[in-house]
Amino acid sequence: VKPADELRMVMNMGLVRRWTGLLLLATSCSALESRPALLRRGGSILRHRGAPAMGMFVTDPSFNLAAGAATLGTLAGGLEDIKGRDGNKLPTAPLFGGAALLLILFSAFLCFQTATLRFTFDDSTFALVKADGLNSGENVIVGGENRWKYDSFVNYDFLPSEQLPILVYFKETQTPAASREEVPIAVDDAEGQVHFFPAISNTQELKEQFVKHGCAKL
Repeated sequence: VKPADELRMVMNMGLVRRWTGLLLLATSCSALESRPALLRRGGSILRHRGAPAMGMFVTDPSFNLAAGAATLGTLAGGLEDIKGRDGNKLPTAPLFGGAALLLILFSAFLCFQTATLRFTFDDSTFALVKADGLNSGENVIVGGENRWKYDSFVNYDFLPSEQLPILVYFKETQTPAASREEVPIAVDDAEGQVHFFPAISNTQELKEQFVKHGCAKL
């Protein structure tokens, strides 16, 4: 067998293993997404416990970010399995192997978040809730409910760009100054508390709703 043929066989075996893992991950995401939900996608709430259905908009979930991380993890896994002419893996194997593991785990986390959380817009507030419409709990950074009034917005954006959204960014003044926390990424110099969320929702719908409700943007 020629060295080139051996290389192709090794790469194909590695990719088969990674794609098998990717298919299992996709199946899990589909199972989570297909379970009975109390929120109707891209529209009003179907059955929202303790809150009126009228005037509530729920953005569609987006698995693009999870799929992108899984694809990168699969590619890194394939590169890990490349062997040299001596039959041993290349010195870069541990690096690619570690990257593959981290990316697949990150993809699984994003998949779970995408399936279980929703962004909602009512007449006066933007909120992050569970897929069944219940409160998502306290904000892990500054505490308090994950619900913000539109008139408290001072800026919002999609990073690194609207065309390739990975993070949803916004800054608000609703959080009391004494409770605000500094973040390592500075997008603007405006006063307020910064928030970052992974782009687990349809960002075009998010932007449309931010504009519709008059959220400030620098």
